[in-house]
Amino acid sequence: MKYCFTLVLLILFFSISKAQYLYHQLEEKHPISNIRKDIDQLYTDLKKHHLKLYQYIKKGELDFKIDSLKSSINKPLTSADLYLQLLPILSKIGDGHLKIDFFEPTLVTEKDYLQYGKAYASPFEQLSLKFIADKIFLTENRSLNTNLGAGSEIVSINNIKAVDIIKTALQNSFSDGYNNTFKYFFLNYGNLDNVWRIFKNKDSLKMVFQNGDHIDIAYLIGKPYDIKSALQTGKQQTNNKSQFLSYKKLDTHTSYLKVNTFTAKMEQYDVDLFNNTLSKTQNLILDLRNNTGGDIFLMCHFLKFFINKSIKPIEFPQELIKGMLLPTLDSNRKKQINYVKEFNQNAYGNLIPFNNAYKNKLYILINGGTFSAASIFANTLALSQRGILIGEETGGGRNNINAGTYFNGKLKNTGITYSIGLIPFNLPLQSTTIGRGVMPEVKINYTLVDYLAKRDLEMDWVLKDIEKNK
Repeated sequence: MKYCFTLVLLILFFSISKAQYLYHQLEEKHPISNIRKDIDQLYTDLKKHHLKLYQYIKKGELDFKIDSLKSSINKPLTSADLYLQLLPILSKIGDGHLKIDFFEPTLVTEKDYLQYGKAYASPFEQLSLKFIADKIFLTENRSLNTNLGAGSEIVSINNIKAVDIIKTALQNSFSDGYNNTFKYFFLNYGNLDNVWRIFKNKDSLKMVFQNGDHIDIAYLIGKPYDIKSALQTGKQQTNNKSQFLSYKKLDTHTSYLKVNTFTAKMEQYDVDLFNNTLSKTQNLILDLRNNTGGDIFLMCHFLKFFINKSIKPIEFPQELIKGMLLPTLDSNRKKQINYVKEFNQNAYGNLIPFNNAYKNKLYILINGGTFSAASIFANTLALSQRGILIGEETGGGRNNINAGTYFNGKLKNTGITYSIGLIPFNLPLQSTTIGRGVMPEVKINYTLVDYLAKRDLEMDWVLKDIEKNK
């Protein structure tokens, strides 16, 4: 009986302690000394594991920013507070694959969600917005407020000017080099978490908007939110698998192939497209827009279906290759060694086209959401003069991408987690334009009118070009 009672107490204590995870990340304030120790730990790991740390920011400048942050901390902070102060500093490193978060999703329990989840949804979910340069426009209004019309310019939200909202969002997000197209991709196609955070999860928004010369005010209230139902929906969505390719035939001579992601698996019916279908297509539109990348190995394998001669898609830096020859007990060094070995064993260092590779005319659509492996894919096709790139500068870097395998760290006191790419991928024939993405040959610029009309300007250009060359 005593044993059973002790067991019940242990289970109860364990359940309570698990439910307190978000409390430690959102509410518990950490002493100044511990905060500074965690900043030192993060910077030490960056210097040790990030082989391109000072590529876009000078060491002295980053040292100064880190020291200034430590000096500015004059009161205890929560983990979430420290996280928000780290974002604009880490953003300057210019690494879109660098990740940091103030909590680990796998440690959040249902009790945490019920305790800290909001009883309302973000009011932003009732709107579709477009961020163009330093302006915010409304393209669709799903709220009950009929004053807000499509095409309205949002002047301010909760008394914060649109230009300042965008500036903060850009400062707090990461991309390769000095590129902003990847950041705008998340603003325009993401769930606006970064913007929502600026308002500290307010359940209402006061929006000053302008139509022509007319300025008005609209108020939006977050709709009631069923947390338990959302948890169940989230579990179901987690089990959904991403589809690698989407294909459709536009006419007798033209086909459209969307590469959704490189995180999916290539199935037999994907291969059958090249064996049976695409060989009869005279014009293929290959859509890499909003493909944020994934498995470099899958990307290299897929490239063989499009290249018409052998080509090297990426190169590893000499300091990494030379270092691999030295014996090591470092687990992260072993990760690097094993990754490069596997890459070379798969003959991805020099790609040879498949016999059934697509050989006819190729149009490649890109935008700021073309990132990581997808950006390397587009660049390789451009270097081999295998197709014409249409759209927007890719979010992925043209000269360098830092990814592959990762060092995963966790700050000792605040529990902030972070991951650092251990493999620098250098792209062949380095561009003299530093810190930018892969540039299109045909640049497409959207206006508010285009967004409101839901036009696909890249597809329009391609179809006109095909018609012109018949």
